[in-house]
Amino acid sequence: MSVAPSVAVPQVHASRLARPAAHRGLALLFAVILVTGVSAFVLSFVSFVKPVGKGGGLPDYAAIAPLRGYVWAFLVVAAVQMIVGACAAALAAWLLAPGRGARWATVGGSLVWLGAAVYGVGVGGWAAVYFYGSDPAALDPATAGRLIDHANGDTARMLAVPIGGALLVALGSLLLAVALWRAATVPRWLPALGALGAVATIVVPPDTAAGLVGEAVSSVTTIAIGYYAWRRYPVTAELARTPGTTAISGSPTAVGATAAGRAARAR
Repeated sequence: MSVAPSVAVPQVHASRLARPAAHRGLALLFAVILVTGVSAFVLSFVSFVKPVGKGGGLPDYAAIAPLRGYVWAFLVVAAVQMIVGACAAALAAWLLAPGRGARWATVGGSLVWLGAAVYGVGVGGWAAVYFYGSDPAALDPATAGRLIDHANGDTARMLAVPIGGALLVALGSLLLAVALWRAATVPRWLPALGALGAVATIVVPPDTAAGLVGEAVSSVTTIAIGYYAWRRYPVTAELARTPGTTAISGSPTAVGATAAGRAARAR
């Protein structure tokens, strides 16, 4: 018979561990990530099979004028997709690091949200300049051509904003990968692959086969993070709030067994 005083062992209710989702909000978050992740790959694929312009540079008037409506829609959708998708994915990753790695997740998520907004502003500016600058009802082709060339020649204003935003998103994504690695709430291969995808989307041109592969990797890892946030956040959050427990990437059964083992040792 043990003479040690009774020890109150923190327990996680089995009903909380067993339920597949915390609430409808997490399911909605995953749905948003799924839609934006797929749409990101679709946009990359469209850019690959139907590029506007040649040589990977900014398109000129001759390339924009016949497709001005398409160019405007593509850029607007790309801007919205980045803002919504990146912010949703950053939120999912942040939810998966409530304890260890939380500071990395907070800083990384903040950079992603800021970068997505900056990127959206820059690409939205592209859409407006190209659409109205190539309007035949307002400008003759010669004048429109000079206007588009003048805008494309101002590299600092045309490229600094969207590229700066994309770099912030990539940097924030790398910090989120570190957070997930430290938190160990998802398989370790997921943040590692996500970090590679984030780098690939920056250094590889999106209208190439390699860029398409990089975007596919980024989309798949983003969707996977959203899935883990949907399915595992209730367990992760409960363990983070409960003293003496740690967030692990095991199943609810394994978590319960760990708690039972601690209780047995305490006795």
